[in-house]
Amino acid sequence: MQFAVALERVIAAPRSKVYRAWLDPSLLAAWFGPDDFSVVVASVDERVGGVHNIEMLNPDGGHTTFVSVIEELVPDERIVFTFKFDPSAEETRLTITFGDAEGGGTALRLHHERITVEGDLNTTSVNVGWGQTLAKLQTFIASSSSNPLQPNDQQGAQS
Repeated sequence: MQFAVALERVIAAPRSKVYRAWLDPSLLAAWFGPDDFSVVVASVDERVGGVHNIEMLNPDGGHTTFVSVIEELVPDERIVFTFKFDPSAEETRLTITFGDAEGGGTALRLHHERITVEGDLNTTSVNVGWGQTLAKLQTFIASSSSNPLQPNDQQGAQS
């Protein structure tokens, strides 16, 4: 049986900053993954057909590796991945879209589809995992700038 999950968040930062957080390995390493997981390797070949690889240490000390191939890149608007929960897993489709949020910031929508129920992988676990991951992204973005809705070069610099 296959299923899909969709989550939406408003991130208090410009679309370009949120988009980059998904593609810059050093940024990914700072926020990606569910609670109690830490990224040990993040690599991104930022092009259509490029590999997006994230290896994490899970709470039990084991390794979890997400391997994706970038299928579509529309700067500041959309990233589409062929996503695997581990290198030998079935391919799924992960789409991240970025829009302007009412009142400022970025409206982010995550749509993960073609996921097959298997073992601990089910609607609840995927919803919880992505929910925690997006919460970490929100916290990371908020803490990375004292004024997250303003571009870095316009944060009150005086000459």
